[in-house]
Amino acid sequence: MNIEKLARHLKEFTLDEIEMIAECDCKTELEQLLNGDKIVFEQGSYKYVEVSKEKTFELYPKPTFRKGSTILFSDLAQDYLINRKLTKDTLKGYKSQLKYNILPYFGDIKINKITYEMIVDFMQKMKGKYKPKTASNGVTLLGSILKYAFEQGYIKHNPYYGVKNSMCR
Repeated sequence: MNIEKLARHLKEFTLDEIEMIAECDCKTELEQLLNGDKIVFEQGSYKYVEVSKEKTFELYPKPTFRKGSTILFSDLAQDYLINRKLTKDTLKGYKSQLKYNILPYFGDIKINKITYEMIVDFMQKMKGKYKPKTASNGVTLLGSILKYAFEQGYIKHNPYYGVKNSMCR
């Protein structure tokens, strides 16, 4: 039995309680959880330490570039992720979409060279390769990154404007 999952579910428990539920000797696993700061022992009982789900994850040092300079989409995507408060799961999904779909297509392109037609072509490729939800998620992330670039003043016109993401469904 996974003692950590059980501890997370119970929130607070004694050694006797968890051993009764798990039907095993849990001392070793509890010591590992204590050493890993996943549980604490206070006033005769163990308490699971909740880790906040809202975090900002820094992937790399923040890229530095000037507004108006020619910026590669890959650098912009990195800047976008750094400046967002994302849950671990959301970040994992975004990184996957970027790595396998968006960056192979747009990564080496300067953001001011991305066109509406390129986005529509990308959308069609996503539609042909993935289920509608996955395709839509990838196109939406691309749109969010381009919207961010526009809001930050990195581009004068958002080429995503007017793209109907419903084409992916």
